[in-house]
Amino acid sequence: MFGCNQDITIWIRKKVPEVNKEIFIRRVLPVKCKWRNYIERNINRGTANVYNNVVIVIPYFDGLTELNIKEGDIAALGACDMEITGIPPYTIGEIRQLLAPNITSVISAAYNNGAMGKHLRVTGI
Repeated sequence: MFGCNQDITIWIRKKVPEVNKEIFIRRVLPVKCKWRNYIERNINRGTANVYNNVVIVIPYFDGLTELNIKEGDIAALGACDMEITGIPPYTIGEIRQLLAPNITSVISAAYNNGAMGKHLRVTGI
């Protein structure tokens, strides 16, 4: 796939009902992906807002659908070895500060089969 040359780490959010807690499972994707930052400017009633949007293209591989990437998961550019434990210094906020601006919260994930071949398109903010 054209332009897919970057490692991506995904922290998949899982709910553990027995302890009423959320955990994050870290996965470095086994394929090279495409990470693209977009700056969006929005002016509404005299107020300017700037958003940093991210689009990630993940080529299809066996096991991609089992990952179940969804809203609320966290994605980072590069192969990261940090776990999100919720205990300092491994809280979401501290890892975000450490990896900024190359980290995003997933807001959508959709499977596509277009000009770039079969892939998963993930967007984040």
